[in-house]
Amino acid sequence: MHSSLIVLTILLAVVWRWLGESSAGRSPDAPWQDRWESTLRAFCLPPLTVLLVASAVLSMGHHGTMLGWSVSPVGCWVSLGVLCWFSGVLVYSLGRALVAHGRLRRYPTIALPQGGVARCVPGAVPMAAQVGLWRSSLLVSQGWLDHLTPAEQRAMLAHEQAHADFHDPLWFFGLGLLRRFGCWLPHTTALWDDLLLLREMRADQQAATTSDPLVLAELLVKLARQITLALQPPALGTGIDCFAAFNESLSVSRLEQRVNALLTPAPEADPQAPGFRHLAWLAAAVLPLATTWLHT
Repeated sequence: MHSSLIVLTILLAVVWRWLGESSAGRSPDAPWQDRWESTLRAFCLPPLTVLLVASAVLSMGHHGTMLGWSVSPVGCWVSLGVLCWFSGVLVYSLGRALVAHGRLRRYPTIALPQGGVARCVPGAVPMAAQVGLWRSSLLVSQGWLDHLTPAEQRAMLAHEQAHADFHDPLWFFGLGLLRRFGCWLPHTTALWDDLLLLREMRADQQAATTSDPLVLAELLVKLARQITLALQPPALGTGIDCFAAFNESLSVSRLEQRVNALLTPAPEADPQAPGFRHLAWLAAAVLPLATTWLHT
């Protein structure tokens, strides 16, 4: 019975991802909050459901019955394999983050003209990024110092400060775990790219409250001309999940969305109470744990 439950959950996760991706609010005209919540829901809930069902099956064990049907050790072994796979993904991701942190410490610390400090990496491409987890560090390239005007530097710093305020490196480290664990689910890459784009749009909007939105938009276009160049420091490429940079997601379509979001007023969000939506999310996420009540 446990094996049937796991197979049913995996099929449900696949169908959920297919249906969720098609209604994930990917229209550029949709309000940002609606796009973010629908995309995050389609990305997170299917793999989380598989994880929670595997945890529930392992906690029930292979003795007793479920809905009157006897259970076998097969379901427990499959659940153990699922949880071991996730544990391996976690260890691998932590290792990448630690390697990136160690390489970051090799770069010299400099004082910025606008105040504060940052690590400076060699390279002609103007780049600024937040690297780390909860307490992320600012990283800038030599090209950022040499080729950007003071107004452009302030705009990019405001964008990176938004990433730090929202703890984006930490949040996307966690989402990166689900991306690797759920790589077998459909549309994982497309939804991940959408989340990256929406993350950058959120940081753009906060930066626009303290900097000229036109300067931010022109800077995006300026950096897009170097799209064929490396968009991240090669030495930090192993820590991409704890890396949030201004010049990410600069394909033509995504650049257009970011520029339009800066230059046009944001549409009104859904008036539905956010607290109610979040409660519904929580209920859907923990629902698989209710299967333990069916085990005797």
